[in-house]
Amino acid sequence: MTPRARKYKKEELTVTHRSSKSKNKTTLAMSDPDEKAEDLKNNQKKVLQGKTLQVYWYILTHHRAGVREIQKALKMVSSGTVAYQIDKLTKAGIISKNDEDGKYYVKEGPKKGVLGFYFHLGPFMIPRYSLYLIVNILGVVGYVFLAIIYGDVFITSPGSLFLLFFLIFGTSVFIFESIKIWERKPT
Repeated sequence: MTPRARKYKKEELTVTHRSSKSKNKTTLAMSDPDEKAEDLKNNQKKVLQGKTLQVYWYILTHHRAGVREIQKALKMVSSGTVAYQIDKLTKAGIISKNDEDGKYYVKEGPKKGVLGFYFHLGPFMIPRYSLYLIVNILGVVGYVFLAIIYGDVFITSPGSLFLLFFLIFGTSVFIFESIKIWERKPT
């Protein structure tokens, strides 16, 4: 370790040596671990991608989980990979470790990126469009009920046909969007 690196180590800064092949000179880059952690907190959307998102999704749906449990469930090769992803989530302030059992739990649920399209209902993550779909299906059921009660007078009126068109259109859009978001879930 060089004297310069020792100096920065005392100040709790990490020292990275980068060499550029085209210029053949070495530059010294310093980074503060606290600044990196602050950047992660500000950019939770960047943190929640790829394997990190899979680990977060597992912890979110199972309420608490340990490293080995996540490794087995997600079929990851190394527990070190899981520990790295958990470290990123911890530094971002999204999850925390329970001191009693050593398992991790979700501290706050960010609603950014893919996760913004879901709501948490117990152990399930349900696409938000599913709620709109249910409302539209109830509208179609109500329309059929009114058509049965009032008969041809209700069915042939332009207003009710207009309502039926929008109910069917809305229902089909929300079915399509719910399926599309469900396929994007990290598993």
